[in-house]
Amino acid sequence: LGVTKKNLNQALCYFKIEARGQSYTRAVQKEKAEKGVEALIKATYSAMFDYIVRSINASITVKKTATSKPGAGGRALTDKGNAVIGVLDIFGFESFKVNSFEQLCINYCNEALQQQFNLFVLKNEQDEYEREGIKWSFISFPDNQDVLDLIWKKGFGILNILDDQCRAPGTTDKTFANDIYQKLTGKPRFEANFRQVGARQFGVFHYAGLVEYDTDGFVEKNRDELPREATELLLSSSSGFVKELAEIISSSAAPEPAKGARAGPKKSVTVGGHFSKQLAELRAKIDLTSPHYVRCLKPNGALIPDHFDPLMIVDQLRCAGVVEAVRVSRVGYPQRYNHAQFVTRYKNLALKELAKAAKGSRKMKPVDTLVDAIAKKMVDIDPTLAAPIDPKSRSDSKVDLMEVGIQVGKTKVFLRRRAFDILENMRKAYIATATVKIQALARGFIQQRTFTEHCESSLQLQCWVRVIIAERKVQTVRELVNARKIQNAYRRCAGRRYYLCVLS
Repeated sequence: LGVTKKNLNQALCYFKIEARGQSYTRAVQKEKAEKGVEALIKATYSAMFDYIVRSINASITVKKTATSKPGAGGRALTDKGNAVIGVLDIFGFESFKVNSFEQLCINYCNEALQQQFNLFVLKNEQDEYEREGIKWSFISFPDNQDVLDLIWKKGFGILNILDDQCRAPGTTDKTFANDIYQKLTGKPRFEANFRQVGARQFGVFHYAGLVEYDTDGFVEKNRDELPREATELLLSSSSGFVKELAEIISSSAAPEPAKGARAGPKKSVTVGGHFSKQLAELRAKIDLTSPHYVRCLKPNGALIPDHFDPLMIVDQLRCAGVVEAVRVSRVGYPQRYNHAQFVTRYKNLALKELAKAAKGSRKMKPVDTLVDAIAKKMVDIDPTLAAPIDPKSRSDSKVDLMEVGIQVGKTKVFLRRRAFDILENMRKAYIATATVKIQALARGFIQQRTFTEHCESSLQLQCWVRVIIAERKVQTVRELVNARKIQNAYRRCAGRRYYLCVLS
């Protein structure tokens, strides 16, 4: 730290009292000295974190370029309007067996960012509908503003009540609990039953569910006052780095300026007040950006691989507001295709109509022709979508696309969930029918080829059999002819011999 042991002991174990131009040094109690040490550690850690963040941002930020102004001899800095990419790693929603001041702050931050996420999702839907020229009605979305007011609203917010308790002398956690019971009992999102009052607890119905908070330690944690002597000690350090941290601590711990001419003395900054101020600045900064959200899910609570806990995943999705965002998307037009994708995907459902429109004199976009033809077929499949079509004037009649659940925008086609399901079933049925036809043709071709091969094989086999039979028949005939010749020669020889015997 760059300070002596004596000065450190003096700053943490003693404090000064100034009265009538004189200063008196008094020793602090042991518990207060220990809390002062904890406050110094927390403040130093926080300042070090701020220092690291500032250093990283300064090192990766594009520097402003210096250019000469026309007609001026000097140089001025001009902002090029460079784009900025920021990464925000927010807290997770916390609900433990014992929840204290830290969990309230974390869950308050989650409530505020969840509201911003809800508004962002709804605003994105609205902006896209307006950009595409789509007719739509307002989509109801759960608003958690009452929870934010319950935690941080001037007059009756929990953190505001806690700040008032911290600034008043002689207050304790018990007086804070009694004050919130008196002011907040009956509020829609606040709970304090007999059991909770007896244990000095209270409950808040957050968007993710009910969380019970224990008021023990709320007042001291919210004060978390760093002794002025400790800050002065760090400012007198021989280390330049520690001095810079002390300046960060001094600027963050500076009291709030008085508002108005008769506002009275400056108010000291509490942990809750400082946290709420930082949260408001963060929300204001996010409002100026185009955020993209990445939700990280924990697959199981056992921290083991290849194990997926569905109940745990669903609970995380519900707590993160993803389930509600999906519901809002499904209420509107959840399925969207650009014109080329829609025509490519569903053109097989209206090939005749597209070919007829291409040959017709009136030019129409393929997507409009396709949507009209598909809408009529959808009404035939499900008559409850729109009024039935007269078969006599079917080619000239129009279907109310909004009733069917299809709208054609400037660059996209929007489908409601029911219309998308019917359309996908039609596409699947067409593909199944086409598949059966293709299979039938393929099987017919295979069978025909097999039959031809069998015929050729049979004919070849018959030829070989006939050849063998003919060869055998020829051989038999030859044997008979030769046998007759042998018999004739033998008989002639025998007759000749007999004739000679008779003559002699």
